[in-house]
Amino acid sequence: MLKGPNVRVNISDITSFTTDKTASSHANGESLMDGICMVSMKLDSDTKESVEALTSEGMSDFEKNELVSKLRGFTGGEVFEFSTCNRVLYVGFGVKAEELILAIEEVIGVFAAPFRKSDGMAVWRDLVRICSGLDSFIVGELQVMGQFRDAVSWHKQNNHISSVNCALFDHVIAANRIVRKEMGFDKTAESMLNLGTNAMAEMIDGNKQLNNLVLGFGEMGSKAVESLIQQNQKSITVISRDPEISSSRYPYLSERCDIMTLEQWVESAGEADLVISTLRNKKPTFTLNNPFPRNKSITVMDFSWPSSFAPGSLHPEDTIYDMEHWIRRSRKLGIDWNYDETLEKGEEVIASVEDNFQMALKNLSQANFRSFVYAKMDEKSQIWESSSSILSSERAQIKAFCREIAGWICQTNGEFNLSDLNDFVTGTTRNLSDDLLNKLANDVNETILSMEGTPSEGA
Repeated sequence: MLKGPNVRVNISDITSFTTDKTASSHANGESLMDGICMVSMKLDSDTKESVEALTSEGMSDFEKNELVSKLRGFTGGEVFEFSTCNRVLYVGFGVKAEELILAIEEVIGVFAAPFRKSDGMAVWRDLVRICSGLDSFIVGELQVMGQFRDAVSWHKQNNHISSVNCALFDHVIAANRIVRKEMGFDKTAESMLNLGTNAMAEMIDGNKQLNNLVLGFGEMGSKAVESLIQQNQKSITVISRDPEISSSRYPYLSERCDIMTLEQWVESAGEADLVISTLRNKKPTFTLNNPFPRNKSITVMDFSWPSSFAPGSLHPEDTIYDMEHWIRRSRKLGIDWNYDETLEKGEEVIASVEDNFQMALKNLSQANFRSFVYAKMDEKSQIWESSSSILSSERAQIKAFCREIAGWICQTNGEFNLSDLNDFVTGTTRNLSDDLLNKLANDVNETILSMEGTPSEGA
């Protein structure tokens, strides 16, 4: 029999015997975070080209599905991709940051991108900073949280992220609510849209009526139309690839504006004073060879990323407020928050919330460990019950006895001497023969050693 007073095992970390790579990274609290990495990039003057090339903004569902599937295939683990107008990030499960970057380079073809790398608990902290608005151009802005939540739902619906791995994102979302409340961000909803709304009000200056043209009628486009209506604007035209579908998407707003294709607008000799672009395309819609079809000077508020307007697509007399403009404007707005002090306080709040997350990970560890041990002992009971050498009176006790063994192992938190486990099995008061108990003890010991891997010698 494999036993001895100095043979000590530790099976609390079940990553060593879990065959599923994704599940193994969530076997306990520590390994859950040890198996996670993130590479991210925030938009600035140095990263502009890389962010523009990497963003999934403007991709169709098919294209995005293909992208994430290829990243998963290359890494061998699950990958979460998240793009906004001012950042890109990838979270990898069961993969190292360097491996994830290599996959991104091979799949997307963007090399030497200046990614910021993090792993373990730093991933959770970074995601909370991003979602709560602490890492946004406008401190405390709300929009990114909705985008993040939508991204998580999309990955779930398309089976890119398992429910086990989604536990990380669920905790990020929960922590975000606490951070925003503690920071007072729940009383503000600043976003790029708010900046645009304020800029609209300045341009309209009272009851002045403009010819307004909104490019795109998705979530951002509908908000732009809503803002124009609130500014009492009467002439609002929306450009959409499919006007009929767009009209049905927001029926109340559709009654207050004209929806047509760009070709129809051009044919109707439409005019525009203010153009608001919310298009989501991988490349600029308007270029030097395909300029915007204007017939007088215009002001453009471009909320697209990448930009809808390439250099040379507008007349020199035109005015464009692009993403760089909104970033500069948001930085000034950030002064109102006392930027440095706000970030410092945010770090303190995140640190306190992290304690709750660590407790949740510990509970997850214990639950997963108990579940695994009981399932393993149930498997052994089925094997023993089918043995022809066991008496019927003994067979009836096997399943309950296996659950007692599982309970003993769980109470030790998975760290014990084999001799103690052997004594527990052979010392039972159940009416089982000595020969059967010795066989069971030997089988249990072998099972434990195969679960633990290589036993360690202890005192």
